Amino acid sequence: MWREIPLHYIILEILKKRNAPITDEDLYNEVKKSVNYEISFSDFLKALMKLEIRGFITVTLIRENVRMINYIGEKE
Repeated sequence: MWREIPLHYIILEILKKRNAPITDEDLYNEVKKSVNYEISFSDFLKALMKLEIRGFITVTLIRENVRMINYIGEKE
């Protein structure tokens, strides 16, 4: 689906405003509230992986299927 604002930008903005660790489920719910279209959980996880590879966030597995997301910051 074509989106006006890329999903990874929306996730980054929420993490910047929050400035605290958050679980993937809570972040997913916040992202769904902030957009006016349906987002699948797999698309959400792909966006998280993209941000982690680019070095903007860290994703830590707390227990099976529960991830903690931390915003690291912008690269210089």
